[in-house]
Amino acid sequence: MKYDIITIGDATEDVFVQPQLEITHSRTAVSGKSICFEFGEKIPLDSVQYEVGGSACNAAVGLARLGNKVAIVCALGEDTPKQRVLQVLSDENVDLRLVTVDKNLKTSFSVIFSMEGERTIFIYHGVKDYSKLKIAKTLEAKWIFVTPLGENTDEIEKRVIEAVSEKGAHFAWNPGSLQIGKGINHYKHLLKCTSVLFLNREEAIKFLNFSSRPEIKDAMRKIAMYGPKIVVVTNGKEMTTVYDGKDFYEMKARQITKRVDSTGAGDSFATGFLGRIIAENSKTIDEDLIRSALEWGMANSNSVIQYIGAQKGLLTKSEIDESAKKLFD
Repeated sequence: MKYDIITIGDATEDVFVQPQLEITHSRTAVSGKSICFEFGEKIPLDSVQYEVGGSACNAAVGLARLGNKVAIVCALGEDTPKQRVLQVLSDENVDLRLVTVDKNLKTSFSVIFSMEGERTIFIYHGVKDYSKLKIAKTLEAKWIFVTPLGENTDEIEKRVIEAVSEKGAHFAWNPGSLQIGKGINHYKHLLKCTSVLFLNREEAIKFLNFSSRPEIKDAMRKIAMYGPKIVVVTNGKEMTTVYDGKDFYEMKARQITKRVDSTGAGDSFATGFLGRIIAENSKTIDEDLIRSALEWGMANSNSVIQYIGAQKGLLTKSEIDESAKKLFD
């Protein structure tokens, strides 16, 4: 079967809790805020909510809602969280034939403190060895989207390069902290094949391992020299910048609703951005398409932050068009 897009990475069960804790200002915390509690203390919870998440799962659901034929490559344990993940993916019409179920694994699991629209995540990675994710040589897809991964990804990288060079697939990539830590020179082979690279501001700078902190546009120019056709750098609630190797495109985030939970904001932006490009089905990504993709990404993200969890607010094609018009017209 030929897919519009295949997502590769993690699928998790997410448990959202709202603890009765106070957020305090902190000079030592990067965010300027911290949560403190006494060791051994029992902390009441105002609410508990069970959801499904993981970047590859979020992207698969989001892209399926936009009308794409989607499959996911992930690994799950033989346990109860697996059932919840598979049920959600099945309900969203995501193809499950590329999912690996291994009785020796435990499905990845997160506990998320959701407070004042922000979140702190405790995550258990059930998949330690990503060679367990299997991609057949015969697999055909117009796009492949690799989300953050752990160790042992050589086979995945090999299959991606083959799909791009031999079958004409497009490759989108959102590196995780492990990939960012290894540095840009470690991934020259993948970046040469990359159509769209997603990073946040801090990741872009760390990926380059500069001795001094560069201006973000200088960092993006440097990254583009390694091969990605489109470099997308987000900056939280601030400006998102896109570089196509020639020009920069900037768009300030527009939020017209109250932020309930920021979990999945980055995944939903990437999903909307990619979804717009896939919908155009064009050989070239020009200025108009980039600006429209930015609008879709921001509309999708703006919707997701209105809900607890990373998937409830993901939009359909008609919804994302309407939302983008409200935000940017």
